[in-house]
Amino acid sequence: MSKSFRFGIEFNFPSEKVHAALTDTRYWMIRLGDLYSKAVIEDGGGAIAVSLTDELESSALPGLVAKLVPDRLGVERADRWGPLSDGRAIGSVTGRAHGLPIRIEVDLELAEAGDARSVLNVDGWAEVQIPVLGGQIERLLKNMAQDLLRRDHDAVEAFLLNP
Repeated sequence: MSKSFRFGIEFNFPSEKVHAALTDTRYWMIRLGDLYSKAVIEDGGGAIAVSLTDELESSALPGLVAKLVPDRLGVERADRWGPLSDGRAIGSVTGRAHGLPIRIEVDLELAEAGDARSVLNVDGWAEVQIPVLGGQIERLLKNMAQDLLRRDHDAVEAFLLNP
């Protein structure tokens, strides 16, 4: 069983500017910080794919997940954005854990919202195939995905305010 979620995040910039930031390697260098050296970025044609693999100490994980991880948990995140067309762009974020049956997939749509604003429509699901604890971890992942996308929003807005 998986937990689905859907929400929207508004930007104070038109979709053209938000998309330009999301497909700019400089934005990703800033957004990923020290993790940038572990990322693979492929861009071109107004599109971008960013893949990141990292290992997290179990002490950095939510308590429920940390109990299942002996030492470190390998994680992958992949962000993709297609080109902008008529004020609209399609993207995705996927995540997996190595060693635990954890997966999250998020479909994204960036669209105009009027008054030089845009909205990021988020439609995703989290799945954890662990008996008894899976549902609880899926709720944690849903909250983590929302937090991550809101931090991405804040990073895009900061990047656009200080190019």
